[in-house]
Amino acid sequence: MVILGIDPGFGRIGYGIINFSNNQYKILEYGCITTPENSYFPKRLNKIEEDLEAILLRHKNIDVASIEDLYFNTNTTTAIKVAQARGVILNTLSKHNIDIYEYTPIQAKQAIVGYGRANKHQVMDMLKRFLKLENMPKLDDTADALALAICHTQYNRYTEFDGTDKSKKKSYTKLEEIYIKESQKDKELLKKRDKMIKKALEKEKNQRIKKNA
Repeated sequence: MVILGIDPGFGRIGYGIINFSNNQYKILEYGCITTPENSYFPKRLNKIEEDLEAILLRHKNIDVASIEDLYFNTNTTTAIKVAQARGVILNTLSKHNIDIYEYTPIQAKQAIVGYGRANKHQVMDMLKRFLKLENMPKLDDTADALALAICHTQYNRYTEFDGTDKSKKKSYTKLEEIYIKESQKDKELLKKRDKMIKKALEKEKNQRIKKNA
């Protein structure tokens, strides 16, 4: 199985492509798509699409894409731009008929380290072990993308690729119990995210109305 991991953004978009076969990992390519900081935002979105298209053309054997679910703090302006860039990424992947799976940072840490609140050092250490790397990529965006790709292979222990939740079985392991608890926490975070996005969009709408009044 060939997995494309993507850490979405609009200034830097980390990506990592790995092959997972016989319980072994092999890196095929990794890097970072970048856009000019002060350029017209729609142009930045266009560059993201063009660069991702080029990657997909180089690797036509990609089976699935693993992308970070939208999560942010109080900076709603940045979050909206990330959401727009993420939409471009999802649309581009969809055009190539690539199955898309979304994971939160907590889910990625849970799948790789076994603990959803693991720190950066713990995640990096496990990534090096999984991928047999001497040195990790310099940019965190790229490392996060590789983590998301590996996350998908590990997540398959809990959720079938067809979406069937294995946690519904009558018996499950201790690690699965931890995963279920972490997933419940994720749902609460996502609810807060949705409320913040709605509030930010309403604020922008009201500001436009005032300007046009």
